Amino acid sequence: MARLGTVQKKISLFTMIVTMSITFSFLSAANVRGGNLMDLTLVDVDGKKVSLDQVAGDQLLLLYFWATWCKPCRKAQPKVAALAEKYKDMVKVVGINVGELDSPKDIKKYISRQKITYTMLIDHNDEAVKKFSVAAIPVIILLDETGKILFRDHEPPANLDKFFSE
Repeated sequence: MARLGTVQKKISLFTMIVTMSITFSFLSAANVRGGNLMDLTLVDVDGKKVSLDQVAGDQLLLLYFWATWCKPCRKAQPKVAALAEKYKDMVKVVGINVGELDSPKDIKKYISRQKITYTMLIDHNDEAVKKFSVAAIPVIILLDETGKILFRDHEPPANLDKFFSE
């Protein structure tokens, strides 16, 4: 029995190390792939081209990868909206709808029902998904003014205060 416990501990440790390695490799790959991560143009719900650089200006940029059919995304959305409202003078929030299942009409309905006020873009060609190594949604990524990733997770942070220098 004691030996079984030791084997289980080793497996748990190995699993944790592999998970952390994969996470850090995604973060570093996303930070170096394609140069500046904000050098990306997508379309809004009206088909107008929008550059992430233009949206961000000289502020932090919070990207929220989501889809209308994604239950965890629907749970995360109010938290993202709260961050967008609380930090509206310091952070630009951009929702990025992924996949090809949502039409612009579906997205507009969702925006209206949820009273979303932050910028919403569409990534039906997976350009942003590839550039940011998004494997599952929701994903929330916070970028600094240079395009460096400061935060990446499937849940929004409780607040963004720690990302501002005093």
